[in-house]
Amino acid sequence: MELTLLSFSEQIEKSFKSLIQSGRPDILDEDNNSMIPALYVDLFNNNYVLNQVLDDNHTLLKGRRGTGKSTIFLKAEHEIQKDSSRLAVYINLQTCYEEVKSSNSEANEQLTKYLTYKNFLTEILVKIKEYVGKRVKGDEEFDQLYEKIKQGEYIDQDFQRSLELTSSKSSEISNSFGTSIGVEKFEISGQLSQTSKREYELSTQLNEIRIFSIHTILKQLKKVLKRYQINRVCLFLDDFSELSYESQKVVVDSLVAPIISSYNDFFKVKIAAYPGRIYTGNIDVTKLPTYPLDFYDAFESSASNYNEIEDQAVDYIQRTISRRLEIYTKGQIELEEIFEITSENSIQDYLRLLFHCSAGIPRSLGFILNYCYLSSINEGKRITRGNIDGASERYFINNILADFINDARFKQSFYDDKDLLDQMAQKNLMDKITDKLFITKRELLDQHQKGKLKKQIFIDTIEQFKKSSNYWIPTSHFYINKEAERLLKTLELYFIVTKFNEGSSREPGKKASYFGLNYGLCLTKKIDYGRPSFRRTYDYWRQDEFDFNDFIPSVLSNIEVISCDNCGKVYDDTEYNIYLNYKNCFKCMKGSTVSTKNKFQAKFRAKLEEWSEKKLPNTHIEILRTLYNNRDVKMSAVEIGTQIDRHYAAITMAAKPLSRDGYVDIVQKEKRYYSITDAAVGKFFSESLDEVLID
Repeated sequence: MELTLLSFSEQIEKSFKSLIQSGRPDILDEDNNSMIPALYVDLFNNNYVLNQVLDDNHTLLKGRRGTGKSTIFLKAEHEIQKDSSRLAVYINLQTCYEEVKSSNSEANEQLTKYLTYKNFLTEILVKIKEYVGKRVKGDEEFDQLYEKIKQGEYIDQDFQRSLELTSSKSSEISNSFGTSIGVEKFEISGQLSQTSKREYELSTQLNEIRIFSIHTILKQLKKVLKRYQINRVCLFLDDFSELSYESQKVVVDSLVAPIISSYNDFFKVKIAAYPGRIYTGNIDVTKLPTYPLDFYDAFESSASNYNEIEDQAVDYIQRTISRRLEIYTKGQIELEEIFEITSENSIQDYLRLLFHCSAGIPRSLGFILNYCYLSSINEGKRITRGNIDGASERYFINNILADFINDARFKQSFYDDKDLLDQMAQKNLMDKITDKLFITKRELLDQHQKGKLKKQIFIDTIEQFKKSSNYWIPTSHFYINKEAERLLKTLELYFIVTKFNEGSSREPGKKASYFGLNYGLCLTKKIDYGRPSFRRTYDYWRQDEFDFNDFIPSVLSNIEVISCDNCGKVYDDTEYNIYLNYKNCFKCMKGSTVSTKNKFQAKFRAKLEEWSEKKLPNTHIEILRTLYNNRDVKMSAVEIGTQIDRHYAAITMAAKPLSRDGYVDIVQKEKRYYSITDAAVGKFFSESLDEVLID
């Protein structure tokens, strides 16, 4: 069998890597044809999720990175292309935003923002033109419509007045001082008149940012398309949650909300977003059905208990890997042939283990299997549990933790300074949770060894699973009231924790949400993962030791401190309530100097400025992170693009300034290969948040 695995080694590796490349760019065969139609596997056997995207409703796909949102869009586009009366338009919002952001550099910060928003929406309309233009080549009315858009004839009047006012104020300031000074800095100097201030504030406090009179544009576009027997246009808006909150507002207020509120049956919006990172504005959410892709949210409505939820997730993993192997090895390698099957480890045991370490997320599964490949199949050996454990730990350290820390500091979008402070609080929360769960494990074992352990469920677990001097007592999961689970949304978004179940809380009328730590994180922290098979999940996880209802809020509340800006006196809640009546510091007697602060704030002010100066376009930092994670080899543009969902041409383009700035070395062989420089490692990856976080 080892010889068979070696002979198909390359094809198996491609099947694993195709899971990493589970979104855009498209996965192509040797004839440059898309493989998505053949590779696609739906969460449900009857292609339920795909059918929801293909129907005539607006649709919101909600799932974490790598859950397959882009793949579903690709498959849906392929199906729509078979129908001449329908048109699919795919737009990557993050890419659009990055393309226009760097081109706007007015001295006035507010004017820069307005111009960026205007050009951002213009770019989206241009993307629509590219798709539509393929079907209406040489149409005079269509060309005239876009010429008018280019000339600004469809700019919303309120937005135009706001833009002109901001531009006027910027010009006045520039003329007054002989240089271009930002409005906000000028206001601080106190030189702007009260009237001008009021006008400026009014111009920037619009509840909605409507840049185009979109109804008029879409009406004209519909008129043109009808002549070509096109009766439906599906707008696929991908990477919505990679935008900042303000940029999401622009897309929703200027494009999505007007389409949904117009009751039109011509344009249908399909959005892909992350849970908890979705601005909906004044959209009537009943007209935007949501379909979750993370395993618990996806399967809980069709299952009667948690075991059925997990069974469906494991079945999805089995169908996904089997399909990839079938396509890439042309049916020559079966799923069971790549794992080391023994009396102790069946194929179902392996699949369940892969579910635990990937949470059923295709891209995570791809990374873990690819790391497994390097230590097993690449050497002619089958995958073992040890391979999976090693791969899971490597995946957590190289990918998940890297995303969590480096992206938050150096990316140009999605996080601003306030969010960065929140990231530090979340990193602190992750550390405190893992510390507590490890200590719980040690305390249970210590009590057992001293004969003081009282709970039979823990005694049975320790005694049944003891092997020689090794004990297994899982402490990887915990619960919190459902109403408070929002406190974990950031950690969940980064795969540090995953929601596994819901159940009744011990508090009457409330539900509890059960979360598990990342499998690879548990391995790094020496925390036993899972639950004993002889007990129900619900029984084990709901023990008091795993009740984090008080613990998590206390960790987060300790991040904030009430103190005086002048003398530094720290106040407790009682003192602060007294202070609010008089507004004079008890120690220095200064007025209005006491406030609540994130206690990372003062410590990190210099760090925030330093990190802000180092920020790069998102694609650039993702390239550097990928090269850093693979710094023992040189990578081609295709290999880099596979890992970060970018076309190889985009990698080649981004590598030019990275090379010019001394961050990337390029070697030309039969094609170009890239590697990260010591300068880039020192600047972006030498410092850990662990080194600067307070205890």
